[in-house]
Amino acid sequence: MKKIIVLLLCLLPALLPAQNDMRYRYWVQFADKQGTPYTVNNPSVYLSQRALDRRARLGIAIDSLDLPVNPTYVQAVAATGGTVWSVSKWLNGVVLYIVDSTGVEDMLRAMSFVDDVQFYGRGSIQRANVWEWSYGDNPSAAEFDTLFGPEYYGRGYPNINMLNGSVLHRAGYDGEGVLVGVCDGGFPGVDTMQYFEVLRNEGRLVATRDFVYGGTQVFDVFSHGTEVLSTMATYLPGIYVGTAPKASYVLCRTEDAEYETPLEEFFWAAAVEFMDSLGVDVVNASVGYTTFDDPSWDHPAVAFDGRTTPISRAAETASSRGILVVLAAGNDGRNPGPNIGVPADSPSALTVGAVNSNGVRSVFSSYGPTADGRIKPDVMALGDDVWLINRFGKMQMDDGTSFASPIMAGMAACLVQRYPTLGPAAWCDSIRSWGSLAENPDNMKGYGIPDFGRVSFNVGIHNLQVTNTELLIYPNPATERLTVSGLTDNATLQVLDIYGRVVGTPSLTDGVVNVSALKSGVYLLRAMDAGATVTVKFIKR
Repeated sequence: MKKIIVLLLCLLPALLPAQNDMRYRYWVQFADKQGTPYTVNNPSVYLSQRALDRRARLGIAIDSLDLPVNPTYVQAVAATGGTVWSVSKWLNGVVLYIVDSTGVEDMLRAMSFVDDVQFYGRGSIQRANVWEWSYGDNPSAAEFDTLFGPEYYGRGYPNINMLNGSVLHRAGYDGEGVLVGVCDGGFPGVDTMQYFEVLRNEGRLVATRDFVYGGTQVFDVFSHGTEVLSTMATYLPGIYVGTAPKASYVLCRTEDAEYETPLEEFFWAAAVEFMDSLGVDVVNASVGYTTFDDPSWDHPAVAFDGRTTPISRAAETASSRGILVVLAAGNDGRNPGPNIGVPADSPSALTVGAVNSNGVRSVFSSYGPTADGRIKPDVMALGDDVWLINRFGKMQMDDGTSFASPIMAGMAACLVQRYPTLGPAAWCDSIRSWGSLAENPDNMKGYGIPDFGRVSFNVGIHNLQVTNTELLIYPNPATERLTVSGLTDNATLQVLDIYGRVVGTPSLTDGVVNVSALKSGVYLLRAMDAGATVTVKFIKR
């Protein structure tokens, strides 16, 4: 994440970890989940009711990826004398820390259920440089005259104004009831600052977890997460209001600020699995990787295809579980391109680049295409001179796709609140379709700057009239077949994409339309029957 998060190392006291704090670090890949005591028929053991409700709402089945890793495998790895530091069920493996590495690789590889073992250097289990946090004067809410105008949002107004996001806020969609997960390097001050007082007092700071150092303490070390969170969660009208000020949040530390290793990809996967188990709806990750401390760990160029690296595979899995994943594009735009990193290459995620206040792409904003030729980033948001809350409890301006991403994620949370049954593919398609470059997307700015003021459609099963006959479509969302009632055999059908272009003229056979050939997304079914025309929106999974 060094390419995205600006770490002010020059301001930090140098701490040399004691020798006995150092551990050899391994990723241990399991071959299977055979013998696990968990089953897909009893998911309440490993998924919360909120998570199960999200699956049911979006029509997503529980499968083997949801099953926790075999605990017997974990115990056997721990028996080598080390500590199982992190576990990933989606990637089916564990991170092992051990003091004495003598013979450990041979022991691990000799285990019948171990598929691979990767060594990722030595590292300290002691927390990185910890600040003594000193906060400024508590601000008092200023007087403001116009609700949802510049006075109301304060310093946060440019962030939401570029996206026309106040339209959703005015309609009552401010993230309430939506659970947002944030993966970052630390959140100091979120537990004490007045900017987050409403978040705490209303019980919307749901959970915290530290996947780098262990435990639940995330309010220390590096403050990038505080700055990221502030663009979404701050609620101090007249001073600063974020893009999702009434959402609930889960905060996870996944970024190891002292080292840049592939282990952070596994930490990220474990964190998002944790968030999934809690029922998170949206995940923001202003983290990303292109190179590591040891060049031998770097991914080959062909791996930046959104489906190969561990972190991008985890992002794809999260999307398949019904989570809208929003990612920073990265800050490598000054380097020869393409320079999209991981997990920003994820096909199912919404990758966000940065523009300045005039809508011009920021010179640092990473661009595509991905290794497999797809357009990235997807959309753009303000990333130059973004007002945010810093580690000292003061408002300041900063640059980076790190901040464009949460600004967009906050608006995405409001969209999820408005249309909770759409699912990640349709949410992303909708946001792209509202982009300023939707008709001619490119790899520098994707689909452009979305206009959330265009949120106006309804989805689901509609009762519409066609010459006094009720038109009913189901299931919606659909996977392979869409049943349509209320039409005669002479009806003419068209399928239109979100841009209004005809992409198919299917036939109606026994009241069923075959939609299996369509890509996932939002579509219109236009029915012309007996001189009447009705258009109904549906979702294809």
